[in-house]
Amino acid sequence: MRLGLAVYVAITTGVLAACSPPIPSTLEFVDQSPLQPRLGEITTLRFRAIDSRGEPQPGVRVTFEVQAPVSGIEINPPEAVTDVGSGIASTQVVAKGGRVSSVVVTARVGEKVAISPAVTFAGASSNSRQFTFQCGTVSGDGSGGVHAIGAYDSTRHLIAGVKVNCIAHVGDRNGDGISGAQVSFLTEAGTIGPSAVSVTDVVGNALVLYKTSLPLPDDVSPGTFSWTPLNDATHTGEYLAPLWMHPFAWVENPIADYDKEPTFHEPRRPDPIRPGKENNSRDNLVSMIAVTTGEEAFDDLNNNGVWDKDSNGNPEPYVDLTEPFVDNNDNGTWDGKERYVDANGNGKWDGKNGQYDAVTLIWVQERILWTGWPDELDVVSSSSRNTRPVIRALSPELPVALAKHDQIGAEFLVSDPWFNSMASNESADGCSAGAVGPVEVEALAKGAAFTYPAYTLMRYVIKDVRDPANTSGPSYPAPLNWKVKASCIFTASQIQGHKAEVAAPDVYGTIFP
Repeated sequence: MRLGLAVYVAITTGVLAACSPPIPSTLEFVDQSPLQPRLGEITTLRFRAIDSRGEPQPGVRVTFEVQAPVSGIEINPPEAVTDVGSGIASTQVVAKGGRVSSVVVTARVGEKVAISPAVTFAGASSNSRQFTFQCGTVSGDGSGGVHAIGAYDSTRHLIAGVKVNCIAHVGDRNGDGISGAQVSFLTEAGTIGPSAVSVTDVVGNALVLYKTSLPLPDDVSPGTFSWTPLNDATHTGEYLAPLWMHPFAWVENPIADYDKEPTFHEPRRPDPIRPGKENNSRDNLVSMIAVTTGEEAFDDLNNNGVWDKDSNGNPEPYVDLTEPFVDNNDNGTWDGKERYVDANGNGKWDGKNGQYDAVTLIWVQERILWTGWPDELDVVSSSSRNTRPVIRALSPELPVALAKHDQIGAEFLVSDPWFNSMASNESADGCSAGAVGPVEVEALAKGAAFTYPAYTLMRYVIKDVRDPANTSGPSYPAPLNWKVKASCIFTASQIQGHKAEVAAPDVYGTIFP
């Protein structure tokens, strides 16, 4: 006897129902990996089915969906079957857009529902606008701001091994630090060690140690500062000198022309120790670069996370980069012997390619001064070999008539032999000591330097130290002569830096009763 169609369907349905696993008693979220996914990365979400006995339940078909629609979010697979033994079913979520996204994923079996925590996708690839490179630490770990180190003695002899830590920070276009990024470094002079490659830490910082050593910085010709440097297909638009050197205040002889109207002409002077040699401020300005893989920066005018055209059909503005190079002569473009990175492998240095690059070598420049301290020949203005001294007394007028128990301020200018402020990297740097007579010298200004103009204005105070309440002290002749030759200390670097000592111009006078 043949079975009717209705009977057949009823039997088949009963068999399938008998074979299907029962609805789990509990459906729960297990975990997410990785916990902080980046844009474009895949994160895995796992859910577990639990039966009525509290045991993992295998063979349960779980469907996945986002709690609310989110642009650029994909779930794959949309359904999965729980494993034998663990009772776990997993799915993967990826954010393909270029914008920060957050999504909540729902797992469902019949009426049983489990909800994941919010999964936030942040960050993208390294961005040239968020790539920084600075030396020294002035405001806590990872900060920068040390712009000079003491590299020469008074004879212009190199002091090798003067050290400073340098930090490259890699971030994405949203400002999130990128960990695990490989950063390479090149320098004009000295060494970056222990290797020229470092990897960023959890906050996106890559730390390297920079040291003075051969080769020496390139000897460059004096230039003229401009607020509008050339910025075209082969020029980066960098200033001739960093603003912390105060190039906007340059004059050719900054000590003699103190407080004169700037000409923007780079300071320069004949070297009294090396006949025929002209010293200028950028002779010891060392260029360094940090290089990593990333995207050129752009203005996301329509906020869709990718470089494209705006609502008017115009390409969004972007920063076109040249191939990375070490700018030894500070002219903003590559010249014959300067080191570079051949990003496209064509065997030559290339400027800007005129198109936006989502994946390329991005790079950033840092510059640091090597300074020295003046020799006696740099100071003595009466010498025919020294036509531009590097020290000049400003005040007070000599001799000084100092009233009893009074004090007076003294000021002078000092620069290194190249017309740069001397490296000053410790809070105690300043002028003190050196008094003859009942006076003392006290530094009026102490501390590390943050900028490096062509000279430093040094200040200190001379005080009559006799106690006005002491009537039984020794009887001094009247008027009483005194003399001060203050000693000023400059620390070469933050890391075991040596101390350079410079004598201030003599100050002398009398104290009247």
